[in-house]
Amino acid sequence: MRQITTERLLIRPINQGDYGELQAIILDPQIVKYMRYRDVKTPANFEQLFESHFLKEVQYTFGIEEKISHKLIGFYEFHPEAGVGILSYALSQEAWGYGYVAEAGSAMMQYGFEVLNFDKIEAHYAHLNPRSGRVMEKMGMSEIGVVETRISPDTGEELFIMAYSLNQNDWIMSHQVQAV
Repeated sequence: MRQITTERLLIRPINQGDYGELQAIILDPQIVKYMRYRDVKTPANFEQLFESHFLKEVQYTFGIEEKISHKLIGFYEFHPEAGVGILSYALSQEAWGYGYVAEAGSAMMQYGFEVLNFDKIEAHYAHLNPRSGRVMEKMGMSEIGVVETRISPDTGEELFIMAYSLNQNDWIMSHQVQAV
């Protein structure tokens, strides 16, 4: 079983006991507003996703647990595409603003490059959520720019999907410099 520890977090496989806390995150429309999970709107939809994705894709999905409270506060996951790990994450609203995403994200970058051996890691966000872009910068990623434009099915607004990336060689170089 893989487990990653940071200063305040335990990043670990999602298990059956996480069902209720993860369901609350995925079914919260404010959290998943711009994510691929925005269409998961019922407990039955969530149950299918939980069983077929979060419990099955154990190499790519991780729960984020606060060390002190032992509460699942979010998740990180990779969606592999031809040597590229598309990184996505979500955090419960009560955990917003504490730097948890960047803290967990740095550990996930290491895992993605060293264990999963991705050539590049990308992360995408809707331009209406610029805080996600700032988190990606804190994780050492560089802005690519707009990679897609779509219309929000909920609001009819035009969404610009922005992307950040980091390639494995740049990650290795930045970590060798820090070690010196």
